[in-house]
Amino acid sequence: MKTLSVTIVALFLISFTVISCEEESTVCAADASYEDYLDSVNSFISNPTSRNCNAMKAAAIDYIDDATSCGGYDVSEAKSTINSIDCSVF
Repeated sequence: MKTLSVTIVALFLISFTVISCEEESTVCAADASYEDYLDSVNSFISNPTSRNCNAMKAAAIDYIDDATSCGGYDVSEAKSTINSIDCSVF
């Protein structure tokens, strides 16, 4: 249960460290992937399985990749944190 809590907290912190586009008129490519990420987090919370954990990790990586289109963010630390999550414990 502690691992689940740490995973969820880490992923939510990551989602808040990636900032959306500064200009309101610009549509950020990360909007759709952010929704996918939130859906995968909710699926994992509802059913914490290895499959849902891996899906959540993949959605988080996709979201971070798409968010880089909003500006020059260094996402290497966020990706490293996501990749360090061990889904085999679920």
